[in-house]
Amino acid sequence: MCDAPDEPKSEEPPTLHVAPPGHSRAGHRAFGWCSRCSGREVWEELLAWRQRDNEATDESPTPDRATSLSREGEEKTGRD
Repeated sequence: MCDAPDEPKSEEPPTLHVAPPGHSRAGHRAFGWCSRCSGREVWEELLAWRQRDNEATDESPTPDRATSLSREGEEKTGRD
């Protein structure tokens, strides 16, 4: 048996997230902007998505980048 109510809790319609043509609806939904917006860069949106994902998985103390080279990276640079 499901405990969920049959009626929605709020009578307000769900928010419709829109973005200008050619812009990211997901970016606008999540941040209110995207990399196609004036004054924004691709790296800013990428960083925002990474931070959002890290917060969602509770990895905030974990750096977003590897702290050392992988074995493959060491082999390419000639380090042992």
